[in-house]
Amino acid sequence: MSQKLTILFDLDGTLINTAPDLMNAHNHVMRKYGYKEKNISDIKKLAGRGSKVMLTRSLSDSTNIKEFEDKIDKMTKEFINYYSKNISKESTLKKGLLDFLSWCKKKSISLGVCTNKQEHLSIDLLKKIK
Repeated sequence: MSQKLTILFDLDGTLINTAPDLMNAHNHVMRKYGYKEKNISDIKKLAGRGSKVMLTRSLSDSTNIKEFEDKIDKMTKEFINYYSKNISKESTLKKGLLDFLSWCKKKSISLGVCTNKQEHLSIDLLKKIK
């Protein structure tokens, strides 16, 4: 019996550089609610545990934490809404990815994606990205 190989990938930052679109969604919400925008290096540090956690981490330097606790669910919904409409505006495939995936296909290696991104957003991003 031959061994079947499978490779599982993280999506954000591994297969696709999604930081620019995450930053744009983040900053859209921050502008709308009157909070400070972040740059790309900040977003890379904040991302990784979902949009609500990203927004909460971003606002953690706020002097009045109670003020944003009441808004965070609304802000998260706004983030998801904006991000879903702009998911692939600036995101890019990692360099060499298509060649590697093609090689995997030739070798009959099964592939999968693990992510904390909502499933419908992940599928949409994977379909749209070029």
